[in-house]
Amino acid sequence: MKRIGIVGAGRMAFARGKAFLDTGEAEIIAVASRNIEHARKLAQKLGAPHAFDDYRRIASLKPDALLVEVPHGVQGEIVKWGIEIAPGILVGAALAVNSKEAEEIEKKAEEEGCLIEAGYGSRYSALWEKARSLITSKSLGKPVMVQSLALYPASPSSWYYREKESGGMPLTHMTYCFINPVRWILGPVVEVSALANRILHDEEEFVKEEMCSATLRFKNGALYSAVAGYISPPNFPSLNIKFICTKGGLEILPSTQILKVYRDTGVEELDFSSQTPPLLRQAKTFLKALDGKAECLNPPGDAKLDVVISEAIVKAAKERMVVKL
Repeated sequence: MKRIGIVGAGRMAFARGKAFLDTGEAEIIAVASRNIEHARKLAQKLGAPHAFDDYRRIASLKPDALLVEVPHGVQGEIVKWGIEIAPGILVGAALAVNSKEAEEIEKKAEEEGCLIEAGYGSRYSALWEKARSLITSKSLGKPVMVQSLALYPASPSSWYYREKESGGMPLTHMTYCFINPVRWILGPVVEVSALANRILHDEEEFVKEEMCSATLRFKNGALYSAVAGYISPPNFPSLNIKFICTKGGLEILPSTQILKVYRDTGVEELDFSSQTPPLLRQAKTFLKALDGKAECLNPPGDAKLDVVISEAIVKAAKERMVVKL
Protein backbone atom coordinates (compact mmCIF):
# COMPACT_ATOMS: atom_id res chain seq x y z
CA MET A 1 0.00 0.00 0.00
CA LYS A 2 1.56 3.29 -1.16
CA ARG A 3 1.41 6.22 1.24
CA ILE A 4 0.46 9.49 -0.50
CA GLY A 5 0.81 13.03 0.79
CA ILE A 6 -1.26 15.77 -0.85
CA VAL A 7 -0.25 19.42 -1.19
CA GLY A 8 -3.36 21.43 -2.01
CA ALA A 9 -6.97 21.10 -0.88
CA GLY A 10 -9.09 22.16 -3.84
CA ARG A 11 -11.48 20.35 -6.14
CA MET A 12 -8.80 18.56 -8.16
CA ALA A 13 -6.84 17.58 -5.05
CA PHE A 14 -9.98 15.76 -3.92
CA ALA A 15 -10.61 14.19 -7.35
CA ARG A 16 -7.06 12.89 -7.75
CA GLY A 17 -6.82 11.89 -4.10
CA LYS A 18 -10.00 9.86 -4.44
CA ALA A 19 -8.62 8.28 -7.61
CA PHE A 20 -5.62 7.06 -5.62
CA LEU A 21 -7.94 5.59 -2.99
CA ASP A 22 -10.08 3.95 -5.66
CA THR A 23 -7.09 1.97 -6.93
CA GLY A 24 -7.16 0.03 -3.68
CA GLU A 25 -3.39 0.32 -3.65
CA ALA A 26 -2.85 3.64 -1.85
CA GLU A 27 -3.75 5.55 1.26
CA ILE A 28 -3.68 9.29 1.87
CA ILE A 29 -1.51 10.02 4.89
CA ALA A 30 -1.70 13.83 4.97
CA VAL A 31 -3.16 16.91 3.31
CA ALA A 32 -1.40 20.29 3.44
CA SER A 33 -2.87 23.67 2.54
CA ARG A 34 -2.20 27.27 3.51
CA ASN A 35 -5.75 27.24 4.84
CA ILE A 36 -5.71 24.68 7.65
CA GLU A 37 -9.50 24.35 7.66
CA HIS A 38 -9.46 23.37 4.00
CA ALA A 39 -6.69 20.87 4.72
CA ARG A 40 -8.68 19.35 7.59
CA LYS A 41 -11.86 19.05 5.54
CA LEU A 42 -10.12 17.29 2.68
CA ALA A 43 -8.14 15.07 5.05
CA GLN A 44 -11.43 13.99 6.63
CA LYS A 45 -12.99 13.24 3.23
CA LEU A 46 -10.01 11.14 2.16
CA GLY A 47 -9.42 9.44 5.49
CA ALA A 48 -6.02 11.07 6.04
CA PRO A 49 -4.83 11.17 9.67
CA HIS A 50 -2.86 14.40 9.29
CA ALA A 51 -3.65 17.95 8.12
CA PHE A 52 -0.99 20.67 7.93
CA ASP A 53 -0.81 24.35 7.05
CA ASP A 54 2.86 23.89 6.06
CA TYR A 55 3.48 21.33 3.33
CA ARG A 56 7.04 20.74 4.57
CA ARG A 57 5.66 18.88 7.57
CA ILE A 58 4.70 16.01 5.25
CA ALA A 59 8.41 15.13 4.98
CA SER A 60 8.45 13.74 8.53
CA LEU A 61 5.91 11.09 7.46
CA LYS A 62 8.23 9.74 4.74
CA PRO A 63 5.60 9.45 1.98
CA ASP A 64 6.01 7.10 -0.97
CA ALA A 65 4.72 9.84 -3.27
CA LEU A 66 3.22 13.31 -3.37
CA LEU A 67 0.26 14.75 -5.21
CA VAL A 68 0.80 18.47 -5.85
CA GLU A 69 -2.43 20.31 -6.75
CA VAL A 70 -1.79 24.02 -6.28
CA PRO A 71 -1.77 27.16 -8.47
CA HIS A 72 1.07 26.97 -10.98
CA GLY A 73 2.80 30.05 -9.64
CA VAL A 74 3.77 28.29 -6.39
CA GLN A 75 3.93 24.79 -7.79
CA GLY A 76 7.60 24.83 -8.80
CA GLU A 77 9.12 25.35 -5.36
CA ILE A 78 6.90 22.61 -3.91
CA VAL A 79 7.82 20.12 -6.63
CA LYS A 80 11.55 20.83 -6.23
CA TRP A 81 11.22 20.30 -2.48
CA GLY A 82 9.21 17.14 -3.04
CA ILE A 83 11.85 15.62 -5.28
CA GLU A 84 14.15 15.49 -2.25
CA ILE A 85 11.70 13.81 0.10
CA ALA A 86 9.56 11.43 -1.99
CA PRO A 87 10.26 8.76 -4.64
CA GLY A 88 7.51 10.11 -6.91
CA ILE A 89 5.37 13.18 -7.58
CA LEU A 90 2.14 13.52 -9.55
CA VAL A 91 1.92 17.18 -10.56
CA GLY A 92 -1.59 18.57 -11.05
CA ALA A 93 -1.41 19.48 -14.74
CA ALA A 94 1.36 21.46 -16.42
CA LEU A 95 4.86 20.44 -15.34
CA ALA A 96 5.95 24.00 -14.56
CA VAL A 97 5.05 27.64 -15.06
CA ASN A 98 7.83 28.22 -17.62
CA SER A 99 10.37 26.21 -19.62
CA LYS A 100 13.32 27.19 -17.41
CA GLU A 101 11.58 25.78 -14.37
CA ALA A 102 10.53 22.69 -16.34
CA GLU A 103 14.17 22.02 -17.24
CA GLU A 104 15.22 22.46 -13.61
CA ILE A 105 12.58 19.99 -12.44
CA GLU A 106 13.55 17.45 -15.10
CA LYS A 107 17.23 17.68 -14.19
CA LYS A 108 16.68 17.52 -10.44
CA ALA A 109 14.34 14.54 -10.78
CA GLU A 110 16.92 12.66 -12.83
CA GLU A 111 19.64 13.40 -10.27
CA GLU A 112 17.50 12.28 -7.33
CA GLY A 113 15.85 9.34 -9.10
CA CYS A 114 12.37 10.76 -8.52
CA LEU A 115 9.45 9.73 -10.74
CA ILE A 116 7.62 12.80 -12.06
CA GLU A 117 4.30 12.65 -13.90
CA ALA A 118 2.43 15.70 -15.21
CA GLY A 119 -1.30 15.56 -14.63
CA TYR A 120 -2.65 15.65 -18.19
CA GLY A 121 -5.40 13.03 -18.15
CA SER A 122 -6.45 12.67 -21.78
CA ARG A 123 -3.67 10.21 -22.58
CA TYR A 124 -5.26 7.84 -20.07
CA SER A 125 -8.71 8.12 -21.65
CA ALA A 126 -10.06 5.13 -23.58
CA LEU A 127 -11.71 7.60 -25.96
CA TRP A 128 -8.42 9.32 -26.77
CA GLU A 129 -6.64 5.95 -27.03
CA LYS A 130 -9.11 4.90 -29.70
CA ALA A 131 -8.70 8.20 -31.54
CA ARG A 132 -4.93 7.79 -31.47
CA SER A 133 -5.19 4.22 -32.76
CA LEU A 134 -7.40 5.27 -35.66
CA ILE A 135 -5.12 8.16 -36.67
CA THR A 136 -1.76 6.42 -36.28
CA SER A 137 -2.97 3.26 -38.07
CA LYS A 138 -3.77 5.46 -41.10
CA SER A 139 -7.14 3.70 -41.40
CA LEU A 140 -8.61 7.16 -42.06
CA GLY A 141 -5.77 8.20 -44.35
CA LYS A 142 -3.25 10.86 -43.45
CA PRO A 143 -4.12 13.54 -40.87
CA VAL A 144 -4.47 16.94 -42.51
CA MET A 145 -6.14 19.31 -40.07
CA VAL A 146 -7.32 19.39 -36.46
CA GLN A 147 -9.80 21.93 -35.14
CA SER A 148 -10.79 22.37 -31.49
CA LEU A 149 -12.87 24.62 -29.27
CA ALA A 150 -12.33 24.70 -25.51
CA LEU A 151 -14.20 27.35 -23.52
CA TYR A 152 -14.21 27.43 -19.73
CA PRO A 153 -16.17 30.06 -17.77
CA ALA A 154 -13.40 30.73 -15.27
CA SER A 155 -14.29 33.08 -12.44
CA PRO A 156 -12.19 36.26 -12.27
CA SER A 157 -11.91 35.61 -8.53
CA SER A 158 -10.13 32.29 -9.11
CA TRP A 159 -6.39 31.76 -9.54
CA TYR A 160 -7.02 30.60 -13.11
CA TYR A 161 -7.62 34.23 -14.11
CA ARG A 162 -4.50 35.65 -12.46
CA GLU A 163 -1.46 35.64 -14.72
CA LYS A 164 1.20 35.13 -12.05
CA GLU A 165 -0.63 32.33 -10.30
CA SER A 166 -1.75 30.42 -13.39
CA GLY A 167 1.09 31.05 -15.82
CA GLY A 168 -1.47 32.26 -18.36
CA MET A 169 -4.48 30.75 -20.11
CA PRO A 170 -2.51 28.94 -22.86
CA LEU A 171 -0.57 27.01 -20.19
CA THR A 172 -3.44 26.44 -17.77
CA HIS A 173 -6.22 25.61 -20.23
CA MET A 174 -5.06 25.34 -23.84
CA THR A 175 -2.33 22.74 -23.25
CA TYR A 176 -4.84 20.54 -21.42
CA CYS A 177 -7.59 21.17 -23.99
CA PHE A 178 -6.18 19.86 -26.21
CA ILE A 179 -2.55 20.43 -27.17
CA ASN A 180 -1.17 17.67 -24.94
CA PRO A 181 -3.28 14.82 -26.37
CA VAL A 182 -3.04 16.12 -29.94
CA ARG A 183 0.77 16.05 -29.68
CA TRP A 184 0.46 12.47 -28.41
CA ILE A 185 -1.32 11.60 -31.65
CA LEU A 186 0.40 13.76 -34.28
CA GLY A 187 3.96 14.06 -32.96
CA PRO A 188 6.37 17.01 -32.87
CA VAL A 189 5.23 20.62 -33.32
CA VAL A 190 7.55 22.72 -35.51
CA GLU A 191 5.76 26.10 -35.85
CA VAL A 192 3.34 28.14 -33.77
CA SER A 193 1.32 31.26 -34.59
CA ALA A 194 -1.42 32.88 -32.51
CA LEU A 195 -3.71 35.82 -31.84
CA ALA A 196 -5.33 36.71 -28.53
CA ASN A 197 -7.50 39.32 -26.86
CA ARG A 198 -8.71 40.37 -23.40
CA ILE A 199 -12.12 42.01 -23.47
CA LEU A 200 -14.39 40.82 -20.66
CA HIS A 201 -11.98 41.20 -17.73
CA ASP A 202 -9.05 43.42 -18.69
CA GLU A 203 -7.49 44.26 -15.32
CA GLU A 204 -3.70 44.23 -15.39
CA GLU A 205 -3.25 41.22 -13.10
CA PHE A 206 -5.54 39.01 -15.18
CA VAL A 207 -4.42 36.59 -17.89
CA LYS A 208 -3.28 38.43 -20.98
CA GLU A 209 -4.72 35.82 -23.34
CA GLU A 210 -8.33 35.70 -22.11
CA MET A 211 -9.34 34.27 -25.49
CA CYS A 212 -6.79 32.81 -27.86
CA SER A 213 -6.63 31.31 -31.32
CA ALA A 214 -3.45 29.33 -32.04
CA THR A 215 -2.29 27.44 -35.10
CA LEU A 216 0.29 24.69 -34.75
CA ARG A 217 2.15 23.03 -37.61
CA PHE A 218 3.37 19.50 -37.01
CA LYS A 219 6.43 17.81 -38.45
CA ASN A 220 4.18 15.49 -40.46
CA GLY A 221 2.61 18.52 -42.18
CA ALA A 222 -0.70 18.45 -40.32
CA LEU A 223 -2.13 21.71 -38.96
CA TYR A 224 -3.99 22.28 -35.70
CA SER A 225 -6.29 25.27 -35.18
CA ALA A 226 -7.10 25.64 -31.48
CA VAL A 227 -9.48 28.16 -29.93
CA ALA A 228 -9.59 28.34 -26.16
CA GLY A 229 -10.54 30.84 -23.51
CA TYR A 230 -12.33 31.84 -20.37
CA ILE A 231 -15.52 33.16 -21.97
CA SER A 232 -18.25 30.57 -22.49
CA PRO A 233 -21.73 31.82 -23.47
CA PRO A 234 -24.70 30.13 -21.75
CA ASN A 235 -25.87 26.90 -23.42
CA PHE A 236 -23.10 27.24 -26.00
CA PRO A 237 -21.22 24.12 -27.22
CA SER A 238 -17.89 24.66 -25.51
CA LEU A 239 -15.76 21.54 -25.78
CA ASN A 240 -15.08 19.58 -28.96
CA ILE A 241 -12.31 18.60 -31.31
CA LYS A 242 -12.26 17.30 -34.89
CA PHE A 243 -9.59 15.49 -36.91
CA ILE A 244 -9.75 15.79 -40.70
CA CYS A 245 -7.91 13.07 -42.59
CA THR A 246 -7.59 12.25 -46.28
CA LYS A 247 -10.00 9.29 -46.09
CA GLY A 248 -12.21 10.17 -43.15
CA GLY A 249 -12.39 12.03 -39.90
CA LEU A 250 -13.03 12.00 -36.17
CA GLU A 251 -15.10 14.13 -33.83
CA ILE A 252 -14.45 13.94 -30.09
CA LEU A 253 -17.04 15.18 -27.60
CA PRO A 254 -15.26 15.00 -24.23
CA SER A 255 -18.25 16.12 -22.16
CA THR A 256 -20.27 13.07 -23.20
CA GLN A 257 -17.33 10.77 -23.94
CA ILE A 258 -18.56 10.22 -27.49
CA LEU A 259 -16.29 9.55 -30.47
CA LYS A 260 -17.73 9.89 -33.97
CA VAL A 261 -15.86 8.19 -36.80
CA TYR A 262 -16.57 9.44 -40.32
CA ARG A 263 -15.89 7.12 -43.29
CA ASP A 264 -17.30 6.80 -46.79
CA THR A 265 -19.52 3.99 -45.45
CA GLY A 266 -21.19 6.31 -42.94
CA VAL A 267 -20.80 7.62 -39.40
CA GLU A 268 -20.00 5.35 -36.47
CA GLU A 269 -20.69 6.64 -32.95
CA LEU A 270 -18.72 5.11 -30.08
CA ASP A 271 -19.66 5.68 -26.44
CA PHE A 272 -16.84 5.57 -23.87
CA SER A 273 -18.83 6.90 -20.90
CA SER A 274 -18.73 3.54 -19.09
CA GLN A 275 -14.96 3.14 -19.38
CA THR A 276 -12.56 3.50 -16.45
CA PRO A 277 -12.11 7.22 -15.65
CA PRO A 278 -8.80 8.69 -16.86
CA LEU A 279 -7.80 9.95 -13.40
CA LEU A 280 -8.16 6.44 -12.01
CA ARG A 281 -6.15 4.92 -14.85
CA GLN A 282 -3.46 7.55 -14.38
CA ALA A 283 -3.32 6.88 -10.64
CA LYS A 284 -2.98 3.12 -11.22
CA THR A 285 -0.21 3.65 -13.78
CA PHE A 286 1.63 6.07 -11.51
CA LEU A 287 1.58 3.63 -8.58
CA LYS A 288 2.86 0.81 -10.79
CA ALA A 289 5.55 3.09 -12.19
CA LEU A 290 6.80 3.72 -8.65
CA ASP A 291 7.69 0.01 -8.56
CA GLY A 292 9.11 0.04 -12.08
CA LYS A 293 6.19 -2.01 -13.43
CA ALA A 294 4.79 0.63 -15.81
CA GLU A 295 5.70 3.81 -17.64
CA CYS A 296 3.79 7.04 -17.18
CA LEU A 297 2.56 8.89 -20.28
CA ASN A 298 3.52 12.44 -19.23
CA PRO A 299 7.17 12.27 -18.08
CA PRO A 300 9.16 15.52 -17.73
CA GLY A 301 10.96 15.13 -21.06
CA ASP A 302 7.63 15.20 -22.87
CA ALA A 303 5.56 17.34 -20.51
CA LYS A 304 8.02 20.22 -20.76
CA LEU A 305 7.11 20.51 -24.46
CA ASP A 306 3.62 21.65 -23.49
CA VAL A 307 5.24 24.48 -21.51
CA VAL A 308 7.48 25.37 -24.47
CA ILE A 309 4.49 25.45 -26.82
CA SER A 310 2.53 27.58 -24.37
CA GLU A 311 5.37 30.10 -24.28
CA ALA A 312 5.51 30.08 -28.07
CA ILE A 313 1.76 30.81 -28.25
CA VAL A 314 2.16 33.76 -25.89
CA LYS A 315 5.14 35.10 -27.86
CA ALA A 316 3.42 34.64 -31.21
CA ALA A 317 0.29 36.45 -30.01
CA LYS A 318 2.23 39.30 -28.44
CA GLU A 319 4.67 39.89 -31.30
CA ARG A 320 2.38 38.88 -34.19
CA MET A 321 4.90 36.40 -35.52
CA VAL A 322 5.42 32.74 -36.34
CA VAL A 323 7.56 30.98 -33.73
CA LYS A 324 9.67 28.07 -34.90
CA LEU A 325 10.40 25.28 -32.42
